[in-house]
Amino acid sequence: MEKLQKLLDEYQETIENTEKIDWEVALDIEMLGIDAKTCVAYSISKQFWFIKWLVENDKIDRDVSINWEWHYESLLMKLAIQDNPLDFLVKILK
Repeated sequence: MEKLQKLLDEYQETIENTEKIDWEVALDIEMLGIDAKTCVAYSISKQFWFIKWLVENDKIDRDVSINWEWHYESLLMKLAIQDNPLDFLVKILK
């Protein structure tokens, strides 16, 4: 999760006019209250564009054996059907 947190922080520095989210708190399993769950869901949503940024900036390990095209819409769809999308995302990060 630490790698994911660092990437979220790195991405958030690239976007303007966005309220900064404390990703360390939001991603902490012990502290997943309503607001934190919303932050996590937002982080992997199309609206936040984080997944697109990961793909465009070569932050996804394309060698992971998953049989589908590697563009951000496909990755969003794959995340949407996971029981634990954050665990899946962490697994495929470089």
